[in-house]
Amino acid sequence: MAKQSSKQEGTMAVIAALIVLFSAMWDPWTSVVVALAMMVLYAIWKFIGK
Repeated sequence: MAKQSSKQEGTMAVIAALIVLFSAMWDPWTSVVVALAMMVLYAIWKFIGK
């Protein structure tokens, strides 16, 4: 896999932040699950990109 550029990293961070932001309008447990899933997926994406 090709190394991610700063632009790609920024885009992924913004997308994750927006998903977490909008999930806050849902049930609190759903919001927690979505937030944790986004953090885990982002960590995996960063780990694979190295």
